[in-house]
Amino acid sequence: MNKKQCTTWLAAALLAGGGSLAAAEYGAHGALREPVYVGAATCARCHDSPTSGHQYSIWWRSAHARAYAALARPEARQIARLSGIPEDPWTAKMCLGCHATASDTEEWERMEGFHMEDGLQCEACHGPGSEYASAEIMTDRKAAMERGLKMPDERTCMVCHRTKGSHVAVLNSPKFDYKKAWARIAHPRPTPERKDDPAAAAAARSASRKYLGVMACAQCHEGEAAGFCFSRWRSGPHARAYADLTSPQGYERARAAGISGDPAESVQCLRCHTTGAGRAEEAFAEGFDHRRGVQCEACHGPGSDYATEAVMMDEVASLEAGLIKPAESVCLKCHAGAHGKTFSYEKALKKLMRKPKAPVNEDITQLKYKTPLRLGLTPDGRELWVTCEAGDSVIIVDPRTRKKIAEIPVGGQPTGICFDPEGKRAFVSNRLDDSVSVIDTATRKVTATLTVGDEPHGVRTDRAGRFLYVLNTSIDSISVFDLATLKEVKRLTTGRAPWSLALSPDGKEFLVTDTLPQFGPPRTPAESEIALVDTATGTVKRRILVHDANLLQGVAWHPSGEYALFTLLRTKNLVPMTRLLQGWTITNGLGILWRDGTVDQVLLDEPNICFPDPTDVTITPDGRYALVTSSGSDRVAVVDLEKMVHLLKSATPEERRRVIPNHLGKPVEFIRTFIATGKSPRGIVCTPDGKQAFVANALDDTLTAIDLAQMKPVETIDLGGPRKITKIRYGEQVFHSARISFHREFSCHTCHPDGHIDGMTYDIEPDGIGRNPVDNRTLRGINDMAPYKWEGLNPTLSRQCGPRLAVFFSRIDPFPPDQLSALDTYITTIPRPPNRYRKLNEKLTPSQRRGKKLFQRTMTNDGRVIPRENRCITCHPPPLYTDGNRHNVGTQGPLDDQGRFDAPHLNNIYDSAPYLHDGRAPTLEEIWTRFNPYDEHGVVNDMTKDQLNDLVEYLKTL
Repeated sequence: MNKKQCTTWLAAALLAGGGSLAAAEYGAHGALREPVYVGAATCARCHDSPTSGHQYSIWWRSAHARAYAALARPEARQIARLSGIPEDPWTAKMCLGCHATASDTEEWERMEGFHMEDGLQCEACHGPGSEYASAEIMTDRKAAMERGLKMPDERTCMVCHRTKGSHVAVLNSPKFDYKKAWARIAHPRPTPERKDDPAAAAAARSASRKYLGVMACAQCHEGEAAGFCFSRWRSGPHARAYADLTSPQGYERARAAGISGDPAESVQCLRCHTTGAGRAEEAFAEGFDHRRGVQCEACHGPGSDYATEAVMMDEVASLEAGLIKPAESVCLKCHAGAHGKTFSYEKALKKLMRKPKAPVNEDITQLKYKTPLRLGLTPDGRELWVTCEAGDSVIIVDPRTRKKIAEIPVGGQPTGICFDPEGKRAFVSNRLDDSVSVIDTATRKVTATLTVGDEPHGVRTDRAGRFLYVLNTSIDSISVFDLATLKEVKRLTTGRAPWSLALSPDGKEFLVTDTLPQFGPPRTPAESEIALVDTATGTVKRRILVHDANLLQGVAWHPSGEYALFTLLRTKNLVPMTRLLQGWTITNGLGILWRDGTVDQVLLDEPNICFPDPTDVTITPDGRYALVTSSGSDRVAVVDLEKMVHLLKSATPEERRRVIPNHLGKPVEFIRTFIATGKSPRGIVCTPDGKQAFVANALDDTLTAIDLAQMKPVETIDLGGPRKITKIRYGEQVFHSARISFHREFSCHTCHPDGHIDGMTYDIEPDGIGRNPVDNRTLRGINDMAPYKWEGLNPTLSRQCGPRLAVFFSRIDPFPPDQLSALDTYITTIPRPPNRYRKLNEKLTPSQRRGKKLFQRTMTNDGRVIPRENRCITCHPPPLYTDGNRHNVGTQGPLDDQGRFDAPHLNNIYDSAPYLHDGRAPTLEEIWTRFNPYDEHGVVNDMTKDQLNDLVEYLKTL
């Protein structure tokens, strides 16, 4: 194709794809405002000839071209798991970001004929090519770069090739060597001239049936259900057959066969290295590309008549339509004595059909545990239902026989459970799926699935059974459903991260706990919130502050209705961690909400041993005792409520406000006893007759049955989880155990509930007491985000969680090597929930689309060039949205010793407020409106309010 033909073709292609060169809107320096991806096959029209160095074939033989296909390998699943990615790797945005070009774009940004399945194509490094791909522009480097051509450098490569813990663990991949890698993919400077298509030039005859090409086959023959046929082909030598002709070995073999010139233009070579060589141009459907080598139809025959699903599903019809079942004779046409090599049909067929096996790696393999979290008794008390987070199921237990009797599959990570008043339907919140499963209790079948807000936890119906209330933890709201229609009728606003709710004895109101503290000025005590919801009006009628507390979770009303109890932590984040030695850094207790709206707090810690991570609370039907679970110490505290109330009512207001909430000696006056349970007890319920209580032990897949008359455990109920403890499960147990800290005061889970954040800023004193406060960061998907700490000083998780943690956090012996390794492995598997603002291939809203352009912009509104170092995308390149380096963006505070901080990743950024290294910015907007006065943290001061809103809306989609 000559220069004129190349230009003509590109213009025609743009018109076919809905674009127009003539009508395009150009911005500063002549660059089209919205260039689109054209695909490697387009580049090949000018970049695959001897004079261009066969650049396309060099790429086709490379690992870059097989990058998408690599996601079908078993190792990819293990890498995804170790990256906290719950989706399949071939659908996950995080994986596709480095394995497929333009995976984060919309359909309109990819021209017809572009295929993400082609892996890392030319435009992954050189930018979308619609505006520079014509020969006239490409021969003018300056003009091409003005229209979007990028010349990659080491920084470009390091976006994807930075050291990733997940890849090292599975593939044992060495550290990326840029110079060696560059030498492997180096290609001569392209020239626009090339000869016409050799297959067409050598056409000898025509046929009625047409070759469609492998991408047509891939439409049905890719994915897990199809055995990843396309990816297996793409990873094999057949796909590289044409590209191999242009390799040095290809030239040598051609010379040995007496062929001069370019092997890629020899019909003799092409007959066995491409599909349909020698056929007339009419034999090929539009979009067929001979450069894809020996494709499916080379063995199965041209597919135009049998490719439709209806024909392919009918064996007789498909054979009549031209489908060939390959036999040895088909293979021997090319393989018999080829290049002096012997060929075994049986061995070749076995190799071709063999599916890749996952490497045996006990450190990574995870069995399907149950992980019971919450419990619900049917209204008649005859069945105990248990939500199992890891099992994606609900297990039913008979409380009389204490035996498991059924298990029901539900959504991802089921958490909360409740029943309608008649017990005919159960409702289960699925945290990972943002849904509620509606279950018919008689048939034990899921009859409906309700779409709710982000990460739902608690669920309850009102007393009349008219409405269902669902707590959307990650977006601070309550979904209210009409149970007659199963439609959401309203959504209420609450405090931060609503967790549990309990219906008052008179049925007039719900009490809702919030697990994250409210936003407040820096270096001020935490204040959390509880809310009262009026069931008659379906409105939040009162929001009550709980001072100096966070992680309000379990909640229960006293039968009298005089007060309600809720679990809480009193985190002393404003004092240095040295106070851990006095048992006074993170204290654990109960809140008491009285009918008049006042709140008291008491501790459950004692001077020499604490009660870490109080998670749930229930009150015996007679109102005498409260039972509270401690997931960090594997115990239940039995609280004598009469004594606790007497202690509070006999104290002065000053004692109730300042002394009792902090007094480690007071709990001995009202805690009757502690009851041992299994590992990490979470939910707890009492039977209506007051004779038994049941505790869900999350990390050994059991329930503990407690005799309430004796206040002793009487039986352990096995829920059927695996008995073998994998390394990941062991690490999970370590993560949730307070044995790691002095006085058993807290666990890793304390600051990272659900592997996430507690919304607090801490003073860790190795750099001086009161210096360098740091915001707590999420652990979700953290494995590939090294280095760690805000100052980026720890290169690995082992460094982050090793002796340093013992010295400055837990004040106890560091983890033994086996525990540290297990803990780090578990942390890497904590999943990052799918982004709620944009799923894969989902279209951006107009606002998000405008925000994306602002995130990627290189020029201000008034035409000034933004320096590369101050562009959003420079420090936050996809798909990790961090470059792993430290930067000074002008956020150094008065208590900070320096101003260079690690660039945080932006994945699911909407879910990790507050922001900046010290948590001073409650919202994304305030990062720039309050804390970026001099445009040091990206150039935004030229933006209008609407533009800033658009930028924030796009950031939420990352």
